[in-house]
Amino acid sequence: MPVLPLYKSPNAKYKIARSQNFDVDNGAGTTKDDCILRHSKAVIIYSARIVYTGATGGTMAAGTASIGTTVGGAEICAATAYENSKAVGVKTAMTLVEDDVAADTPILVRHTGVAATVAGEVYVEIEYAVMDD
Repeated sequence: MPVLPLYKSPNAKYKIARSQNFDVDNGAGTTKDDCILRHSKAVIIYSARIVYTGATGGTMAAGTASIGTTVGGAEICAATAYENSKAVGVKTAMTLVEDDVAADTPILVRHTGVAATVAGEVYVEIEYAVMDD
């Protein structure tokens, strides 16, 4: 049986990187970016999710989060819509487009807000492992 490299192994040590908290109602179409990780070694991302830290109320309509390697990019996860009426601690899974990230490459989250008539806070987190050389 072939031996998988550490980063593909089910025994790899997973780590979490997370963004700052974002107020979902910071203005319709208003964006905010955050660098959540820039590792000196290549990493593989196993999952990404939006976590609700403030209960959401109202229609989230165009509120989204995406993850990329450039400001406003979606190379890692395409824009994922925030969901209506979510309780604190609930999560929304994001779909990975690309999971390998080269060494010294920033991993950036782009938050796009909604009108000030809704409520709620979120952050985005990724679960990753460092690749062996």
